[in-house]
Amino acid sequence: MSYQNIYKLTIVNPNMRHPQEIEVWYIMPAIRKELCNILLDKYGFNQKEIANFLNITEAAVSQYKKEKRGQHVKLPESVLSEVNISAKKIFNEESTVFRETQNILNHIRDTSTICDIHKMMDDSVESDCKECILHLK
Repeated sequence: MSYQNIYKLTIVNPNMRHPQEIEVWYIMPAIRKELCNILLDKYGFNQKEIANFLNITEAAVSQYKKEKRGQHVKLPESVLSEVNISAKKIFNEESTVFRETQNILNHIRDTSTICDIHKMMDDSVESDCKECILHLK
């Protein structure tokens, strides 16, 4: 059986960034920024505790707080809601930062928010592109 029979082949702009690059460069920093702010403001964690939880430096936490990192993408309300739920689970020790980050990323993929952000951050993505939806599930 050939791959052509398994996957529908589509022509993709060769200059288009991979959706995983968008996740790493833009979405994950935005998630970390929101988690930092929630854990600082709502749950009273200090920067050192957050740095340990997120496996980042205290300086990175400070930069997230001051909007020097993670500022390129404004997460939609549906995602912010998920981040708040995840922060509560982390605070209550019901889950880990790793697991909750993956849950948020899955939500972003499942709701096609990845496509919206991809189109905003990469001019080479065509308006009717569905590659992220087809291949990230």
